[in-house]
Amino acid sequence: MPRRWTLILRDRADAARPVRPEDCHGLLNRWWPQTRAEHTSAKRWVMNGWPTPLGDRLYLWTLTWLDDDPAPVDPGELVGRVHRVGDHRFELLSVTRTFDTPYTALLAPGRRSVAVRAAEVRTGTPVVTTTRDTTGERVPHVWPDPRRLFGAVHRSGGGIVGGSGAVGAVARFAPPALVGPWLENALAVLGRVRRSALPGEEVALAEHPHTEGHTVRGWQGGLRLDLVDGGPGEAGTFAALLELLELAGVGKHTARGFGAVRVDTVTRIPVTARVPAPRPVPRTAHRVRHVRPGPVDAHAVAEAEEFGGTLFD
Repeated sequence: MPRRWTLILRDRADAARPVRPEDCHGLLNRWWPQTRAEHTSAKRWVMNGWPTPLGDRLYLWTLTWLDDDPAPVDPGELVGRVHRVGDHRFELLSVTRTFDTPYTALLAPGRRSVAVRAAEVRTGTPVVTTTRDTTGERVPHVWPDPRRLFGAVHRSGGGIVGGSGAVGAVARFAPPALVGPWLENALAVLGRVRRSALPGEEVALAEHPHTEGHTVRGWQGGLRLDLVDGGPGEAGTFAALLELLELAGVGKHTARGFGAVRVDTVTRIPVTARVPAPRPVPRTAHRVRHVRPGPVDAHAVAEAEEFGGTLFD
């Protein structure tokens, strides 16, 4: 089942160059090895960014296992050991499981009591999405449409043979009986999703140093996703897609820490407007003119109470 862990590590190295994506990738390949045939395909795990320094040699790191089958090694079993990541020697101090839900529950209709119709997505690391230009060369695609944000499903001969991103995780790892119907519904819902910019957090090109002096080009920033129309069923599917988006990441190289995103839902709470009863006015020597309160616009009150809250860890 999909699982997510938050790790706290202490660096035992006295001096080390910055943590590199390829070094982190190497460690997880030792924890969760794959066959040679799987080497070029999307991994069963996602690195949600790189170890983040907290001070006093402490680091925070979040990892996600996407397969319904259990991971070969649970990070909780490795607490107390020292693990080499490039020049760093990280002692694993603690592991907290923050997500543990099988696909049967994750994709179940009516799982959520609150309808989700909008979300704000912010990048934690550069997102690598590309498109081909007129010469066939791949170039960075900085403003992908919603369907590209949620990944892709690869079919051949009428069957699903692979996938990447949020919908790809379902295609590859969810129980086969659930996959077809849910994906058809999800693709219809994605057709109703609209994106817009977040003021002050506009998406922009970003570069990250990589091996042998190369750089990885991607984009960073924030955007808003809105579900246009649709009933409670569509809103539930949209919520599941957002949850998968944060778990699986966006774009290429998510197994190397790229494409980590945070999803904050935007919920509108219905408000029933009530006019308070007038307070008694004490007697005075002056005549007081009473003014009846005007009607309260309930829609305006609801608009004022719109807020952004983190639905997923």
